Amino acid sequence: MSSAPEAALPPSPFATADVYIRAADEAGLLSRIGRLPLVAGEYREPATGELQCLVEHADPELLAHAPRMLDVLFRRFPDCAAAVVRVPAHITPHPVLRPLHTYLRHTAAPPPDDAPACDLVDIDHAADHSHRDQDFVGRWLTRALHDAAVDRGHTPDESGVEDSVHRLLAAPDRRSLLVRVPGRPDPVGHATMLTDAHDDVSDTRFVELVDILVDDSSLRRLATERLVAACARTAAALGLPLVGNVSHPLHDGGADPAAEIVAALRRQRWTPTHVYRHAVRPRP
Repeated sequence: MSSAPEAALPPSPFATADVYIRAADEAGLLSRIGRLPLVAGEYREPATGELQCLVEHADPELLAHAPRMLDVLFRRFPDCAAAVVRVPAHITPHPVLRPLHTYLRHTAAPPPDDAPACDLVDIDHAADHSHRDQDFVGRWLTRALHDAAVDRGHTPDESGVEDSVHRLLAAPDRRSLLVRVPGRPDPVGHATMLTDAHDDVSDTRFVELVDILVDDSSLRRLATERLVAACARTAAALGLPLVGNVSHPLHDGGADPAAEIVAALRRQRWTPTHVYRHAVRPRP
């Protein structure tokens, strides 16, 4: 028996801002296909080294007729191996654009910070963790970037991954929460946030949940729930939305393995805001 369809999404609060369009025009990135506007430029993905045509805004009519748009873009950007197109979550584009990253906003009310103590796990909120703890965070972030690249069929660019992790760890607004288990000397998981992130396209400040990972499978669900609750409280205290993302692995037809994760998050009051979608350059 098939499940009922998901409710339609409302227009995203992360919609393209007029100030972004003006800035893109001044930078020479705003162009048109016919009379329809789009903002596109070259971007090298650091974890894979892939040169992409990144489209941060496209008119909905272009999204509905994406093969024509892609044909124009690949001729304009002949060195790009793929196009990555930002699509508002409430818009369903032409199926040639396949999901790459789905961004979701946490819309549930954050739980109060008076939950009873848990004997199984503790969330360490310390601002300054030890060097050993920071090494664990660095390794978890490296694994996340590594796995995402492999899932998309790429060989990770080791120097690009290392540089990305270094920049994350050095970011002044980076905050990592650690999962500790009584009796164990080392953390078993983390949530890492950027507490002063800015989405240029919508001109929106937000708290970005960069990564959650819990190594101990027996504690994963409980620890993840407590990490998300702590991140939600952090964002609420700052008066900012909490936004995370789900990476979609490369798959040949059939069901998207990440769609089930997105559906589960929606049931937990995460609402999709926008999706970066991907299309490879056709072979000659």
